[in-house]
Amino acid sequence: MDELKISKKTEPVSFTIRVDRSILDFYDNLARVTNRSRNELIGLALDYAKDKFMIEGSET
Repeated sequence: MDELKISKKTEPVSFTIRVDRSILDFYDNLARVTNRSRNELIGLALDYAKDKFMIEGSET
């Protein structure tokens, strides 16, 4: 199983995305039960996912 490592924050930036309502509801509920902000949880999820993407036909 992969691990999620939490390190020091770097310079934060802001951007807007559109997601399905079910995703928003999921992170709102997760924020409520973990006492963390939705923003923090989504940032952690994005950081975790960035190394999991594979581009078909790419060597890297």
